Amino acid sequence: MNTAQEKRSQMLSLVEKWRVSGQTQQEFCSFHGIKIHTLSYWIGISKEVNGPSGFIEVLPTNNTIQKIEVIYPNGVKVNAGVDLTLLSKLIHLY
Repeated sequence: MNTAQEKRSQMLSLVEKWRVSGQTQQEFCSFHGIKIHTLSYWIGISKEVNGPSGFIEVLPTNNTIQKIEVIYPNGVKVNAGVDLTLLSKLIHLY
C-alpha cells in the first residue's frame, strides 16, 4: 500500500470514528490534533465513497401502485397515496 492509500484509509477511519463519537467536529479535531477543514474535506470524500445520500431514482414496475410513502431525512413519514401532484409538492418541500 502506498502513502496516499494509507492516508486515505486513515482519514476515512477517522471520519467513521467522528461519526460514532457523538462529539462536534471541533471537539473531535482538537482531541485528535487535526484541522477542522481537513476533517470536513474527508467527510465530503467519505460521502463519495459511501455513495449518495438523499433521493434515489424510483423506476416504475408493472405492479399497480397502492400507495407512495415519502420519508424525509429527519424521519417524518408521509403517505401520498397515488396522487403524483401531491407527491411532487411533498418532495419540493424539503
